Amino acid sequence: MHEVGGGPLVQPFSADVAAEGPVPDWPLSIDRQTLRSAIIDLTRDGIFVCDRQYRIWEIDDAFVGVAGRTRAEILGHTVAEVLGQEVFELRKPSIDAAFAGRASQVRGNGLRPPTRGRVWEVYHQPVFSPGGRIECVLISVRDVTQYQQLDDRLTMYEEIVRQTSDRVSVIGLDYRYKLTNRANARFYKRKVSEIVGCHVRDLIGAERFESRAKANLDACFSGKSLEYEHALEQADDKVIYLHVRMEPYRERDGSISGAVVVLRDVTAASLLARKLRRQAREDALTGLANRYALLETLEGCLERVQSSGGSAALISIDLDGFKIINDRAGHSAGDALLCQIADMLRTFAEEEGISPARLGGDEFAVVLKRATRAAALDLGNRILANLVSMQFIWQGERYSVSASAGIAMIDHRKTQEGSISVFDVLNQADQACLFAKEVGGARAIVYRPDASEMVAQRVDIGNLQVIKQALEQDALQLYTMPIRPVAEGGRALLEVLLRFVDENGRVVAPAALISSAERHGLMPRIDRWVVTTALRHIDEVEAGVTLTLNLSGQSIGDPDFKDFLVATLDERPEVARRLAFEITETAAVRSMATAQSLIGALRARGCGIILDDFGSGLSSFVYLRQFQIDSLKIDGAIIGSVAEDEVQQTIVAGIVAVARKIGVEVIAEYVENARMLETLRRLGVTAVQGYHIGRPEPWVTGAGFQPPAPCEEGGRAEGDDEDENSLTRRPQAAR
Repeated sequence: MHEVGGGPLVQPFSADVAAEGPVPDWPLSIDRQTLRSAIIDLTRDGIFVCDRQYRIWEIDDAFVGVAGRTRAEILGHTVAEVLGQEVFELRKPSIDAAFAGRASQVRGNGLRPPTRGRVWEVYHQPVFSPGGRIECVLISVRDVTQYQQLDDRLTMYEEIVRQTSDRVSVIGLDYRYKLTNRANARFYKRKVSEIVGCHVRDLIGAERFESRAKANLDACFSGKSLEYEHALEQADDKVIYLHVRMEPYRERDGSISGAVVVLRDVTAASLLARKLRRQAREDALTGLANRYALLETLEGCLERVQSSGGSAALISIDLDGFKIINDRAGHSAGDALLCQIADMLRTFAEEEGISPARLGGDEFAVVLKRATRAAALDLGNRILANLVSMQFIWQGERYSVSASAGIAMIDHRKTQEGSISVFDVLNQADQACLFAKEVGGARAIVYRPDASEMVAQRVDIGNLQVIKQALEQDALQLYTMPIRPVAEGGRALLEVLLRFVDENGRVVAPAALISSAERHGLMPRIDRWVVTTALRHIDEVEAGVTLTLNLSGQSIGDPDFKDFLVATLDERPEVARRLAFEITETAAVRSMATAQSLIGALRARGCGIILDDFGSGLSSFVYLRQFQIDSLKIDGAIIGSVAEDEVQQTIVAGIVAVARKIGVEVIAEYVENARMLETLRRLGVTAVQGYHIGRPEPWVTGAGFQPPAPCEEGGRAEGDDEDENSLTRRPQAAR
């Protein structure tokens, strides 16, 4: 060891050490100086000793690594020469203070390349001689980067726990708080120091501790993680909602010594979620349950009946004439009426224990969770009676209110016979309600699957679905059927017929579909498709052949359809003379003024007019001169047995005579054999149509049309067994 100032380097740091008392006999075989040197060499700190001229006289091995130099390059050189001027200037005040007798400790970042990016802790310790004079300064340099990072991290965690609005605590196995943060202390209006060491029971009360907290803490102490929401009622009856999370607190060896409990106030979010859930299940206008909530209630009824037996019921209620009130008094009046009806249903809910709901528009529903057929029908009639007697007054005007109701029963037998869904129940109630409206309204009817009226209702609904699907998917098909002149040189025509195609690609019998389409007001839309499609493909028809298109009674009476048809023809005036439109006698008479206007517009553009189903009305000859027509088509019922029936022959002859008098051609349909054809030629008919003349043939298909599957050998496609009547007669025509 180097000596500085005439004495040994390693001396007691303070001369007061000698005054501590006599030193016991030294029992080791090595001297103290050697042992102290070994201790210094063992330390991980970099140590060097400098004199008052800042020259380094002693170092340990660790400092060699810190300085990044050899021992020869360090010993005898100044601090500035070994560590650089910047480091020397930074450490010089602390070294000078040590020579003045003041030890110090500083921490900072390394400045030199070997130490940059690390955190260093530097100790400056004066070394005293036996005479009490400071001979040198011992400087210890320690890399504390890891400790600094841990300290920073711990400080950060402590600050997060301190600043967070969540209430964070660590609770020991004895149910006492080992740690808590300010948020938790603030909630209990206490200081942190007052909570640490406190028993949970003393803080939250014995009842809450024993009923909930203790069991949850015990589960956490056993190693389980818990997460739940808890409604906490305050002393002022205010309820706050807490999201509680508990995690086991483990020591380094993995043993559990407590639980980390985090409480978050989620009152605002919870109330909002509850409000949204309520809105999702509640009708915004009336406050009743909505369709979604009704389906849930029905689902519960189905499950209960299936598992436990008994019966339940659904009553579907549809107001009669609600549109009239909306149109006359406005939508505000309509809304007020719906709210008044909802209030009335609530009174039944309180008395009968039922679940009322609004399905939308003017439709309501009531679920009876336990009810017989008789009880459901009785309640339905009482609700309808209340509606009739209910006074609805708006702006001084009194309005009468009535409704129809359909009832669907849910019984154990139905649930056992096969899978029945809530939608099946809803559809059954709707069908019964629709039937109640059709037979006059203001009544309640229980759904019966075997009743012929209900069967017809289901068929009509099925037809409606086929029609809508065909229109939406453009899955329609046009056929043509020839109309041939009886005499040589006469005009040839092709009647355009419409076929519907179902989802399986099969052609569906058109008669019932057309009736359903007319009943539900879809014929103008269908007629638009036919007109548009026929005009798009008319150039494919042989020159000199006239296409005849059928117009429904709804389209004839629709001014918007007239505007569409006229505008479409004006876009292609060159094809108008190749078209003729068939209008049924009954439709023309029913909408006489509109029909006359439409006929005039079509004739002005060169289109032909055919009065279809002539003779089906009671006063056919009376109305014949009311319309400017080119041809009339005798109703098939008159033609059916014309070859054998002299009365029918007389009627046909009379029609031909009148037609010749006013310059109108006569077409006979349903011509099925040569004998009929010969009879009609003799009677003076101008043109004929029927299976003997030519069967319907496919012409144009919609973009979404899928060709039907081929029939088995000897088989027939659906609809092939229809006679000509079902393909041409209006309104049951195949169109």
